[in-house]
Amino acid sequence: MSVAGKLQIRPTHRVCVLHLPDGVDLDLPPEVAMTEDPAEATAVVLFASDRRELRERAGPLLDAARRDALAWIAYPKARQLGTDLTRDNLWESLQAQDIKPVRQVAIDAVWSGLRFRPA
Repeated sequence: MSVAGKLQIRPTHRVCVLHLPDGVDLDLPPEVAMTEDPAEATAVVLFASDRRELRERAGPLLDAARRDALAWIAYPKARQLGTDLTRDNLWESLQAQDIKPVRQVAIDAVWSGLRFRPA
């Protein structure tokens, strides 16, 4: 299955990818409409390599999750890129934001994705 398929991104989605690292390919369908504005997106994928980046970057992703758009946070797998993020502390840090994790996928050898929806 393609990465886009794992992320449940369909050709009809309007996608915003925030802070995509070099070398990461989401393999999006060519029909997908891209936008730089997360408020216009029906799917938002945010990359954060540590807790500081998550705190600084999470706002648009939280808004997307609250309106029940596809909302994914991509974070490094354990012991990759010197991260201090894990699935558990990622969830704990967002628990008070009225969203909940509903699905986890592997994006590639370095990155995992965690989908959030309204709590």
